[in-house]
Amino acid sequence: MWEVKGLEETDLPRIADLELAIFPDAWSLPALRESLHQKSRTWLGGIWLDGLLIGYVIFYYVLDEGEIARVAVDPAYRRKGAAARLLHAVEDFCEEKGIDRLMLEVRKSNVPAISFYREYGFAEDGIRKNYYKNPVEDAVLMSRKAGR
Repeated sequence: MWEVKGLEETDLPRIADLELAIFPDAWSLPALRESLHQKSRTWLGGIWLDGLLIGYVIFYYVLDEGEIARVAVDPAYRRKGAAARLLHAVEDFCEEKGIDRLMLEVRKSNVPAISFYREYGFAEDGIRKNYYKNPVEDAVLMSRKAGR
């Protein structure tokens, strides 16, 4: 059974492990801890399947705009709806907080993620040259109106 809920300090080691398994530019445990405890507006949500944390989202917001910093799902559980459930949780959060616009950036080579975001109504806004490191790569900027 899927369950989406907020993340806590005790979830951070599992998230750090997922970061290392998924991203070439993984966030460290201290960076994740800093995001969790930021005084600015941050929301971290995780998705569990039968008690195992299999994915998470990191979302920042200011006033009526939000940025999806990370959507990550354990490779063993991809293409089963977990990322969509996380995105729906972000949408619910946006509705609750009055956030009107969602933004994100994604590696230009990450075609599956770009396709996923397009499927959910995101449009390409531009390219940020050499945004990513390890390896150096352009970012595709995407956005859409918040809500379902």
